[in-house]
This record gives sequence, structure tokens and C-alpha cells, in this order.
Amino acid sequence: MSRAELADAINTALDRLYPGRSLTAHYVDHRWVGKLERGEHRWPSHERRAALRQVLGASTNADLGLYSPRRTPPGSAAPDATGYSLPAHRSVDFVELRACLDAFDVPPDGPVRHADDLRAAVNHIVRLRLTSNYYQLATVIPALLDELHRAQLTYTGARHESNAALLTQVYRAADALADKFGHYDLSARIITMMTSTAQDTSDPAIVATAQYVRGELFFHNGRPELGRALLERAAADVSSCTTRTGRAAYGALHMRAAVLAGLAQRPSQAWAHLQEASDHARDVPEGEYHGTAFGPSSVRIHKVTFALDSGDPDAALSAAQGWIPPATVPSERRSHFYIDLARAHAQTGSPAQAVDALMHARTAAPEHTRIHPHVHQVLAMLRLRTSTDNRLHEYMRWATAPVG
Repeated sequence: MSRAELADAINTALDRLYPGRSLTAHYVDHRWVGKLERGEHRWPSHERRAALRQVLGASTNADLGLYSPRRTPPGSAAPDATGYSLPAHRSVDFVELRACLDAFDVPPDGPVRHADDLRAAVNHIVRLRLTSNYYQLATVIPALLDELHRAQLTYTGARHESNAALLTQVYRAADALADKFGHYDLSARIITMMTSTAQDTSDPAIVATAQYVRGELFFHNGRPELGRALLERAAADVSSCTTRTGRAAYGALHMRAAVLAGLAQRPSQAWAHLQEASDHARDVPEGEYHGTAFGPSSVRIHKVTFALDSGDPDAALSAAQGWIPPATVPSERRSHFYIDLARAHAQTGSPAQAVDALMHARTAAPEHTRIHPHVHQVLAMLRLRTSTDNRLHEYMRWATAPVG
């Protein structure tokens, strides 16, 4: 198909997808197609992307191979006291995501796929989140949000509830992007929308999972004790749920509450929460429940985090000794374990072991590891303690080089 023929097909698809709308501003010609092919064009409008997907038979924006060129200009932050500069990575574009959230009750016109297709698309989103594929997530979330918003306004009854469950998962993935890249105000906004939508499901496990995610706000706002109380209350609300997902939600709430209790310097409460999570983990195999990993391995990883955040790196190393997180644990959580292990080794004067742990974290979830602030704290500490480990210098180059 020539560029002119492709342009004609896109314009025809625009008319078919949006009948009755004035789309003159969205019509394209062969020059526009050429710029798109060469990567010179700005991120296409929602309408043009929808037409492209139809013409090319693509299911998602990711299938088109498109990425937004809008990003933070290259450059590094000022070096810290060690002379170590924080990374200057490509920034995820949040402009379109914000626009989708703004229009949640007036989404743009467009198709809505069959429920099974929507469920498959959302499962793909969950998988991308759990494997820390942030840049791909950023390309596929906006269009899916628009589609789910359209469905939410159209569906009633059981279909509305089912769609609300899917929308809750996509909000959670959007929040993961905002939180990982430090957009905490946007994260709080998304979490508010997610918790509200979860109420539309009438599923106590989904409501509990939304509260679990809400707990992350209290890691950033300096009020961990209030976050712990919130999660404890949410756990009480789901305590009578006898389904496996309900029991997993209950255990996960106590698991996260333990870490918040540690941050609040309440070790006895933290251990009580961990014991409650451990008790439930005996009856719940390691797995993903409504997008949350829970089971014996996840509880053990949180014990390591709790020990570190309580200021006891030796206890963290003791909890981790001789253990390797199994493949049943999602890659992002496995990388958390190795990042915490690196922190503990760095704090106890074992730089070689710290580098080993960082290597494992990178293998498990490179995008998550590369932007994690604790990784850069560890690298700054190691730079002061050793200059002979070539792996450390290679790792620092990888961690600070701009993403292409």
C-alpha cells in the first residue's frame, strides 16, 4: 500500500468510526504518513490512532509500534554529596493519561470491544505492570481507559459491575506509572478514582485490593500510622470472605500494614500484622489475586523490607539468608527483594554482595530497578566504599544513561 493509499484508507476509517462528526482537522495525507513512518510526527490524535488500528488490523496502540516523542529533555540532576548524579532517563508522557482521566465521564466516541476481548486486554495490562514494562504500559493505557470509560457509561447491571472490575485494574496500572515516576499528586487522583470504581463491583476482594493500593499514599505523605490503621480497617471488612481471593486480599492488607507499622516505629504491631499475613499465607498458594501477589514468598519478602525500614539490616539479611524467590513471584516483587538485599549488604559493609544483589534485581525487572530510588542510594554508598569492582562501574553507567 502506498502512502497515498494508506492516507485515503485512514480518512475512510475516520469517517466510518466517527459518523456525523466534523473530522477535517484529523484527515491526513501522504506527507503525514511519511512523517509517521520516519518517526518525525508527533503522537497521533486519539481519532487517528483508532483509524490506524482499524486499517492495520492492530488491537492496541502498542501493536502499531508508536511511542510519544514528548519527554523530559535529557540532562542529569546535580550530583549529590558523593559526586554521584541521579539518572536522566526518558520520562513517561503523562499528558494523554491526564486527558483520559479528565474525560472519564465524557470519553471520546469510539468502539467498545466484546467483554472477552476487553478482559484479555486488561489481563495484558496487568501482566505489563507486574513485569515492570512501564514504557509499553504508557502506550496502551490511554486508549483502553477511553474504551472502558465508554463502556462504563453504557453498561448496566452485571455488565457494569464486570466492567468496573476491569477499569479498577487499569486504574491500578496507571497509578503504578504515576507512582514509579514520582507523580504523587496524579497517583493520589488515580487511586481516588480506583477506590470509587471498586465500590461499583460489590466484590469485597476488589474493594479490599483498592484499599491495599491506597495504602501506598501513606509511604509518601509522612503518616504511616494512619495508613496502617486504614489497612487494618480494610482487612476487618474483608475478614469474613471465605474465597481464596478474599483470603489473599486479607493477608496482603496485613502484609502491607506491617511495613507501614515499621515505618511508624511500632515493631510490635508490625510483627502482629506479619504473623497474621503468615497465618493466611499457609492456606493460600503463592499467586496473583486481582493483580496482587500474595503467598508465603511475598510475606517473606515483606519481612525483609520491614526489617530494613525498622533500621535492622542484620535482621533483613537473616530473613533472606539462603533463599531465592521462586518464579511464581512476579518479577517486580522479586526485584524488590534483591534491591532490599543490596541495601542490607551495603549498610553492613559487604559491597561485593550488594553488587551481586543489584545484578539479580536488574535481571528480574530492569525498568523497575533502573528508576528505583533505593538502587541509586545503594550505588552512591558503594561508590564511596569501593573503586575496584568493574561490575559496579558498568552498573552505574547503565543506571544513569538516558533511555533511548
